Amino acid sequence: MELNFNMQPKESHTNWHFKISVFKSILRIVAGIALMSEYVVTAGCFFIVAEILGIIEEL
Repeated sequence: MELNFNMQPKESHTNWHFKISVFKSILRIVAGIALMSEYVVTAGCFFIVAEILGIIEEL
């Protein structure tokens, strides 16, 4: 007797890591644009969020 629960395959850690890395890059690009537009505080916030995501990504 075979049990089939129709479970979806778990997303690979590599794919998740790639998506987070792309999102961090986008945040850093937006932060760079904010810096060029003299929105220093906004840029700082984007850089901080990108770094927090980097820490979470490595855990």
